[in-house]
Amino acid sequence: MQDVEEGSTPGEKVQDGSGPAATGSTTGTTNAMADKACQDPLEAERSKSQEYEEKYKRALADYVNLERRTAADIQNGINRAMDGMVREFLDIYDDFARARDAYRAEGAETAGLDSILKNADAMLRKHGVTPIESLGRIFDPRLHEAMSTKSNPALEEQTVTQELRKGYIAQDRVIRPALVEISTKGVTE
Repeated sequence: MQDVEEGSTPGEKVQDGSGPAATGSTTGTTNAMADKACQDPLEAERSKSQEYEEKYKRALADYVNLERRTAADIQNGINRAMDGMVREFLDIYDDFARARDAYRAEGAETAGLDSILKNADAMLRKHGVTPIESLGRIFDPRLHEAMSTKSNPALEEQTVTQELRKGYIAQDRVIRPALVEISTKGVTE
């Protein structure tokens, strides 16, 4: 049977300091501490998770930027190689054009050379290489290389008056600048 303490009734639990009821007000504190102990690791894990997520996002952004830079570097390398090859081809093209002009000046038949130049023009167009239109335009140092000047008060300053060598452009890149003669106003008295 249960012992009944003085001042207690037979149905009451006796608090001897050893049972669960003995904790009394410390039970709330213990539960709060247990909740805090459970929350602290949870918060720590959430914080770690956010930190890892931020690191992942930075690493992903770095990777995307690296991928973009690498693709641009590869494309620039390809463009440089192609531009060099096209410049060499244009030198040969110019030789054919000069030969055709020389034969025409002598009255010789140039149908063969005309056909070769026509095919070369088609091939250049197919690959996006187009001639720079220079005559009558204002000198642009990105597109033209001035070889000489000619005084002409009737023209606007730095108008291209003669094209000495045709220039070419491909995909907004100058493959070869046009060699030109430009006008100056000259001194008028």
